[in-house]
Amino acid sequence: MAWQEKNFIVREPTHEELAEHSKRLELILGLTLHVYSVASHCMPEKLSTIRGRLWQLEDSRELVHNPMSHEEANAILKQAFPDEPRTPSPA
Repeated sequence: MAWQEKNFIVREPTHEELAEHSKRLELILGLTLHVYSVASHCMPEKLSTIRGRLWQLEDSRELVHNPMSHEEANAILKQAFPDEPRTPSPA
């Protein structure tokens, strides 16, 4: 997750980097789903751990490939903290 933050959150990735990230993330998600399926039959005690990793991977995909706009973030902040000033717009 630290690698992702450094390469996709802190800095603006190239289109090629985003495409490669998406492709690899889909592969990892598919493999993790397969592991979940196998574990459901022979290692049910591991399902919560695998499910947690799946959630992390899905959140990662959402964060990098469908980021929240500045306006959406401000709307949420306004609803949660109505008396606080808004965040400045990005340059």
